[in-house]
Amino acid sequence: MVSPNIRQIESTLNQLSDRNPTDSQQTSAPARESLENQGRHSPRQPHGGAPSFSMGVQPFPIGKNQSKTPKLPKLKAASISEHRHGANPALAMNLLKDIEATVTSWQQELQKLVRQIQDLYLEGPIVDGWLDSHERKTQNAQAQVRRSQTDRLRDYVEQELNQSDAKVTCQSPRTGYRLCGLDTDGQYWSRPCPPEQVPSVSLAIARYHKLRQLLSRKQELETRLNHLAETLVVLHSHLSKD
Repeated sequence: MVSPNIRQIESTLNQLSDRNPTDSQQTSAPARESLENQGRHSPRQPHGGAPSFSMGVQPFPIGKNQSKTPKLPKLKAASISEHRHGANPALAMNLLKDIEATVTSWQQELQKLVRQIQDLYLEGPIVDGWLDSHERKTQNAQAQVRRSQTDRLRDYVEQELNQSDAKVTCQSPRTGYRLCGLDTDGQYWSRPCPPEQVPSVSLAIARYHKLRQLLSRKQELETRLNHLAETLVVLHSHLSKD
């Protein structure tokens, strides 16, 4: 009589053979016969104890037609240039040194310009204007001719011709100067300039043109320094966030 445990094992093997009949048909029959023979010849165990038996299960054969791994094409390794993508720690330091040298030269030039402007004010007066020359005698004669009438002009000519004993002197017309300029509203103004003051007024006008050049360069340097300071403040804020 076959024990219940052996029947349970047989049913398990039958289920396995039903699932894979092609691979387990050769191994299920010998295993079943060996189990039956062991059950028949094994001595019965007393009631209350578990039956002892030995069972050997042969491994399933491995199929010959196994799926082979497909051969994939080999990809070439991407060549990365270290010059373009590699980090260069010395580049940042070199740029900072160049910026420092440029700022230092700007500051030195700015200090020099301030001293030159101060010296220019100490040299003497500064005049924003120009000198205009004119012949004073010619203009006076023309004014007299315009104001005279026709009959008086005839008497004047006859009187000059009748004075035979008068001494005739030839004098070159003296050139006069006027200082001209524009006020804050753009209105033209002018005033007479004596001949003895022409040299000093010319120097004052030259100082004004020199002052304009110095102030223009000073403003240019200050604008560059302000723009650079704004850029560095933005850069410093980004670095502090990191």
